[in-house]
Amino acid sequence: MKFVTNRTIILKSFIAAIAILGIKNFVFKHLSLYGQDFHDLIELADISIIFTGAFFVFGLLLAATMTDFKESEKIPGEIASNLEAIKDWIYLAFRAPRTGTSDLCKEELNSIFLREQMIAITNGIVGWINSNEKDSNVIFPLIRKSNEIAYYFAERGVDKEAIKGIQENTNAMRKQLTRAYSISRNNFIKPAYTLLHSILFIVMSLLLITKFKSPSADYLVTSAITFLFCYLYLLISGLDDPFDIFNGDTNVDLKPIDRFRQRLLSDFLV
Repeated sequence: MKFVTNRTIILKSFIAAIAILGIKNFVFKHLSLYGQDFHDLIELADISIIFTGAFFVFGLLLAATMTDFKESEKIPGEIASNLEAIKDWIYLAFRAPRTGTSDLCKEELNSIFLREQMIAITNGIVGWINSNEKDSNVIFPLIRKSNEIAYYFAERGVDKEAIKGIQENTNAMRKQLTRAYSISRNNFIKPAYTLLHSILFIVMSLLLITKFKSPSADYLVTSAITFLFCYLYLLISGLDDPFDIFNGDTNVDLKPIDRFRQRLLSDFLV
């Protein structure tokens, strides 16, 4: 199953190539217009400039979507780094001397509560990134749980540096998740997608009515061009939202957060 989900673009492009070949050879080769076969209406040399221009446009749009993807793939690592820093600040809170004379300042810090809070925050972030909705009403209240840890420490006279560090890392993490939310919600401009759809339709239509010098050239060129254009289109669509759980082979790698979660479960305040 993982093999299939990580190669959806290749499989979909291959299926599209087979479909175009099938339509051309089993449908269009039996159709004619005033005695002229549909699949022989145009010579390949007459439309080669169209394929060249189409590849150029696809290349420009691919370069544009790569910019967002390059930024997106940094986000999981930055989130994991901030979570790791918050964990270290909590360790400091246990070791640094405490100030204050209230009853709360004298009681021991609740390690079970702090462990559960960190696990809940981490699991919530992973679950939100893997969700289809990317609901802002879920992620931002979750981030505030980090500040709840800071408030908990402030009430108990914990070292001010630890409180300040937790708040700074929480704010940094909020910015990163806001950026992830923005990238996921704001897709590539609609006119660009209209252009992609138009080019794809024109190229596929021309392939169906283009005449080749030999059957082998017909099969090879038609399938190759269909495969490449479909692959480019699906790649651009996937890179446009790298946090989409349904695009298995263009998703950002969540391994930094997953590895942090494993460390958190295994050794944090056990």
